Amino acid sequence: MQTQTELTEAIGRARAGSRQRMRDILQSSPRRAHVLLRASIRRGLLATGRPVEEQSLIMSMMMSRNSIRSALVQLGQEGLIERRQRVGTSVVASISELPLLELLPVGGWTRAQEDPERPSVPLELSFLERGIVLADEHIRTRLQLNGEHVYMREDLVSRGGEPMGILVGYYPADGPEPTVEIDHGLDALRRVALSHVEATVEAVNCDERTAKMLGIAVGAAVLVRETVVHGADGRPSMLAYGHYRGDRVALWAKDDGVPAMRNDAV
Repeated sequence: MQTQTELTEAIGRARAGSRQRMRDILQSSPRRAHVLLRASIRRGLLATGRPVEEQSLIMSMMMSRNSIRSALVQLGQEGLIERRQRVGTSVVASISELPLLELLPVGGWTRAQEDPERPSVPLELSFLERGIVLADEHIRTRLQLNGEHVYMREDLVSRGGEPMGILVGYYPADGPEPTVEIDHGLDALRRVALSHVEATVEAVNCDERTAKMLGIAVGAAVLVRETVVHGADGRPSMLAYGHYRGDRVALWAKDDGVPAMRNDAV
């Protein structure tokens, strides 16, 4: 493994004309280049409007030119950067970081606790549909219901007028009707007696109706988050699904009490 001094010296030799040595130390992975550049856009290190210079990325990331170019093409296809002839490449869109438990439909769409390093982004909700619907076996099982109907509420989530996702919540039909108002902050969660919340996230291809509502291509990747909220008695009180644009939304979670990657973990 090369030391930092050796790496610095190698870069110096490459800049002085040793192209073979530069090829030896450059990483070749479009996948790694893409995920690092996308993360830089997501965290604001590459902000909207900022020019992106290919050679600077090669030197700062120590990635091959082909890897950088492939990653930039992919980012362009995702609508995050724009390459204009005789103008250059620049970032033209951002990625919204949402807490994994953002917008829980508990007595109105409420927000999970924020992290100082990742404050919640401003979101708008637009009512789509609500009413009593027939509960299939999955809904009845997840909500531990004996009845055949649930209350359903669906909303469109936007940021600055741009659609980000669609939220749908299912509630026991004999429970209180969910409110329409958006309730911000932890106070709303504290007013509802909860025991715990569980969430599952998976990537799926977008259907035609959802794609039209979100302004994306049919078959584009969307993040689907299933959330189950349990009341103080331990019984499920809400089942919700959020369909988020995979090109514009990232979901994050934090738990300071998890001793991850410890050598003594058993």
